[in-house]
Amino acid sequence: MALGLTPDQKGRIAYFVPTFLQLQDSPPYESDMNERRARQDLYATLLAPDSLAHMTELDFEQLIDSLWASRLWSNRGYLSAQLLRDNSLPRLRSELGKLLWGDDPLATRFDAFRKAIKGMGSAMVTELLAFVHPRTCGIWNNRIRRALLVLGFEDPLPPIRKSQISGHEYQTFNEVLQLMWDDLVQRGLRWLDLLDVDYFLQHVWRSESAEPSIEGIPGLNYDFDHNEVVGQLVAIGQWLGFQAEQERKIARGSQVDAIWQARIANLGVVTYVFEVQRRGSIDSLILNLQRAQNNPTVQRLIVVANPADIGRARQEIATLPESFRKSVGYMEAREVMRAARLIDELSGIIGALELVRSEFQAGP
Repeated sequence: MALGLTPDQKGRIAYFVPTFLQLQDSPPYESDMNERRARQDLYATLLAPDSLAHMTELDFEQLIDSLWASRLWSNRGYLSAQLLRDNSLPRLRSELGKLLWGDDPLATRFDAFRKAIKGMGSAMVTELLAFVHPRTCGIWNNRIRRALLVLGFEDPLPPIRKSQISGHEYQTFNEVLQLMWDDLVQRGLRWLDLLDVDYFLQHVWRSESAEPSIEGIPGLNYDFDHNEVVGQLVAIGQWLGFQAEQERKIARGSQVDAIWQARIANLGVVTYVFEVQRRGSIDSLILNLQRAQNNPTVQRLIVVANPADIGRARQEIATLPESFRKSVGYMEAREVMRAARLIDELSGIIGALELVRSEFQAGP
């Protein structure tokens, strides 16, 4: 079925065009455009087919450090090191080459890359594609999803509350961006590519920041992406100054989703353990936490889940010994997502001050 914009969607787009045009006469717009052009020049150098074949670890670290999708991480060196450790530089070179320059359809390349490479989610992958192929590819991230909600694009897009999408869903998203591009061009904005459509959507997001958050998911048994929440926990921990890691073996027979660690003067190390529960066995969760408690540095065990699973875990843990029961805390997955979003916004605000000058700003 052919896609098309509804009259309501066209009307909402038209509402934001005048203020978007006014924005182009402002110093922030010029600064943002200069930063985006610098990013395109960097990627044209680092991600050209010949360059990819000889990419070094320093090149890859520079690539990851420049991504907007990495801004949540206060220690981006950890993130690039983790990606290199999990995937190896040769595999990253090879898979990035196939993703960006392969002959297969985009949806196929997207799915193959996500399957082959651990730790790079949809926001990172689509950002790379958009800067290398700005005429045909867009960026799928939290801000864009929220802007699309404001513009009435619940359908036929992928579920807008999904942060991780399939190749087919990404292709549909790009087709919708092309429709938006056509509509904006007809309104006189003839110089745009899909990166400029992204900037228009960023303008919508900034203008309508009071809109309901996508993390305000109704109900007790909502779904979420396990790996994304684990990654956000690690990033939040690092932002708070902890040494944070994911998928860490903490005790014999216990590998946990994430830990935060801190050294307190001469008193030693304290460790906080996070287990993200999504559709798994509550008994297995509890057993893993009990084993993790055998590590003498562990001070707190936190279950991260939706309210329904938190309720089930509380009910089971209530029957267990007090020493274990009092060591367990609970956190909703949506609160992790909300905290990550707020840190993301704070990063953009602080980055705009340019307290530490770099080639790229902290956010779009």
